[in-house]
Amino acid sequence: MMKKRWKKAVVALIGCAALAAISITVYSKYYKTSYEKGIAIASGFYFSSNYMYEEEGLNGIEDIEELKKERELVNRLMIAVSNEPWTSSSFQFDVEVRNHTNQLLYNDKDLDVAYTVEFILLDPPEGADYSIGKAVNGSVEENRYVALNSANGDLPKASFQGTLEGGELSWESYVLRVTLDDSQGKEYVPSRVLMMAYPTEPTYLENTKKIAGIIKAEYNLAEMEITDQKFTIENELEEAEDWKRRAKEESAFVYQLKTTGNYYVNGNDNMLQKIRVEWDPDMFSLNENDRYLNHEEGTRLVEYDAEKGVMVIETAPYSSIKFIFFKKYRDDIHHIEGFDSKIDKMKSLDELKRTVKAVKADN
Repeated sequence: MMKKRWKKAVVALIGCAALAAISITVYSKYYKTSYEKGIAIASGFYFSSNYMYEEEGLNGIEDIEELKKERELVNRLMIAVSNEPWTSSSFQFDVEVRNHTNQLLYNDKDLDVAYTVEFILLDPPEGADYSIGKAVNGSVEENRYVALNSANGDLPKASFQGTLEGGELSWESYVLRVTLDDSQGKEYVPSRVLMMAYPTEPTYLENTKKIAGIIKAEYNLAEMEITDQKFTIENELEEAEDWKRRAKEESAFVYQLKTTGNYYVNGNDNMLQKIRVEWDPDMFSLNENDRYLNHEEGTRLVEYDAEKGVMVIETAPYSSIKFIFFKKYRDDIHHIEGFDSKIDKMKSLDELKRTVKAVKADN
């Protein structure tokens, strides 16, 4: 009886050992399969940007503040410099975080990737404010921008979280904005903006691919253009039954011109651009109290010849300038035909419009 019980116990132990061996094998296979799945997905994992790239040593960096301290690594990062003209007081970069390398290589549909992207200034800003915001439907609401510099001189980092869905090309955009500020009387000197992005989920992708880069917004002058110029009374003359009679009723004519181009920082004379204004000296005389003739603050007269009807000024782009011209009357002694006499000889209003004109002058 005892012998049979001993045999049963031995059989049970053998069965348990076999079952344990099978369980360990199954678990090992499951663990191995999961591990290999992670490795397989990681090898086919796409995480990129238009301004950030992989660099040796990045995967060992925890966050952007730690990266900022690694000067040797930072110096190896690629720097993207703006090459487009500034058309206003600010310039912006659209920074994308992507789930693809090109149109054909993107993450599988079962691989949604959560990530963190961070921004910080490497240099204290001079003459500008820096801010960053996550774009929604292509733009950033004003109250969604996060400042990268503060009034007390701090340079805080800005951190955002996002998710890139797999199965198709996917990306999220961040707008880096550089806004000129001359309130402190400082000339603009571009600061370097450091960026870093890394996946956070799925967990097996942590520390597999970190990307970083640097952006620098160099100030690039846009070519100034005269976008509009005319007598302010032109519309009224066009609607008048007798434009000549209506013109003769005026004692003075206001001529207005508008310019566009690069943003002007107060005190930076290098940004001023020249405009040559010409008029018919038989018909008009420029108001002697004109702000350019009197060198008021912020204006500059380069050339003035009343007899020839020529003035060259330096002005800031994005300006709206008005000149007041008084009518001249016939003066036979000085051989001046006069306004009314010339008007009578004109065949169309266009001839009057051409009596004053403004053009860009060579610097």
